[in-house]
Amino acid sequence: MKPNLIAIGSLVLLGLGLHPADAETNNPHTDWFCKAGYGVFVHYLNDVQNNPDTVQSLDRQTSWDECVREFDVNRFADAMAQAGAGYVIFTMHQRTRFLIAPNATFDRITGYKPGEACATRDLVTDLHTALSAKNIPLMLYWTGTGPSADAKANAAMGWQVPIAKDWLLKWAAITEEYALRYGEKVAGWWVDGCYFKHGDLRYDDEKLGILARALKAGNPKSIIALNPGVELAAYSRHEDFTAGEQNRFHEQPLGRWLNGEQWHILSYLGADRGGNYLGCGWCEPGTRYTKRELAEYIFDVNHAGGVVSVDVLLFRDGTLDRSQLEVLKSLRPALATMKARPPVPPGNLAFRKPARLLSLDGSHELVVNHQGASKFGVDGEPNTSALAANEWPWTYEVDLLEPRAVRRVNVTFAKRGFATDLRLQASADRKTWQSIANAADLDGSPYAAEFQPVKAQWIRVSALKPNGPNQKGTQMAVAELEVYE
Repeated sequence: MKPNLIAIGSLVLLGLGLHPADAETNNPHTDWFCKAGYGVFVHYLNDVQNNPDTVQSLDRQTSWDECVREFDVNRFADAMAQAGAGYVIFTMHQRTRFLIAPNATFDRITGYKPGEACATRDLVTDLHTALSAKNIPLMLYWTGTGPSADAKANAAMGWQVPIAKDWLLKWAAITEEYALRYGEKVAGWWVDGCYFKHGDLRYDDEKLGILARALKAGNPKSIIALNPGVELAAYSRHEDFTAGEQNRFHEQPLGRWLNGEQWHILSYLGADRGGNYLGCGWCEPGTRYTKRELAEYIFDVNHAGGVVSVDVLLFRDGTLDRSQLEVLKSLRPALATMKARPPVPPGNLAFRKPARLLSLDGSHELVVNHQGASKFGVDGEPNTSALAANEWPWTYEVDLLEPRAVRRVNVTFAKRGFATDLRLQASADRKTWQSIANAADLDGSPYAAEFQPVKAQWIRVSALKPNGPNQKGTQMAVAELEVYE
């Protein structure tokens, strides 16, 4: 006779203290994760791989149960090995009733029969077998919103927003069945939809603790992240690493830990639809970054102790987008040849720090012109330059990662790429900006400004008059922005 997982889960989750949910500060169980450096994240969903309107489906549609049975775990594991993945984060579900493995608790609560919602094949176990043969840890994508898009499951579970405790106890029991079954086969969980301030879910400390206890029921060493939305922050005492969802690879850590959590970022390699930064490239084909750009970004993050998860397109048969796989295959060899470089020139606080190409007023981000990169203006290479597209007056911004007492800024322009007039600004919070220098009638020579020390984390150089009658300049191209204390 199988144990009543709903009853067992409820006893644990009602706070009898059997499984403490508090994550350990600077948790050593994240050591392997930090050492891995980077991993691969994939979406595997009924409305993606089983939808003939998408390229991911390979123009095939079946029942969800048959779709899961067809997935080739060995082909997928081979691709992950080629990609040099330090781990894999694989989706179990998202909003719908369609899960990738059996769950008796889910079927009993919702009234679905095996195969109608939860696949009869245990894809998680098969994934673990294939990936572990190549020494690649398996992590799972889970959610705090359950099958919220399914009317039958919602009626049975009592779905409502804000999240109700009665609904959450049912969802936690479903979660716990998986966690107990897989135990140490699952190295960690990335849990979406745990929002407090984003939307109406109102996940608070108590509710996050209920979910965290369920996730760790089968393996106290598993590491978890609870996603608060598109932000990079230490969110909850119940998590071990930052969820770090971002719509681009930009942020960098000062060190391994962010308020006691392993620093981690998740974004996508796929090309944005429409060429913007609105998060349209998740699970999309193409490459948003060159091999060099992604390798250098991962190196900088890893060197400081952070971890990078790269979302890529997964086809129905277990293969990846070829262009994306080629970028991933280049990473380990490239990282092996890279070494940390001292600031160029010495003392330059802006060297290899995160940089953005912005509109003149800083209200929105601009795309990079041609094959450049936003970091080309802080890479220590005078032959490269950062140049924005679509708007002639524009602003180049660098993040120093922490407030510093700045007293000097140098700007070197690319050949035939300087503004007639420019403005330098500084900010400690990226909200309030102080003008620290202005220059007019420039001729393209390097510009240097010295001033009384200003506490600043962000520095901006803005091209006020890039072209026009009686102006020497054209569109600004920043070869190097240097910042000194």
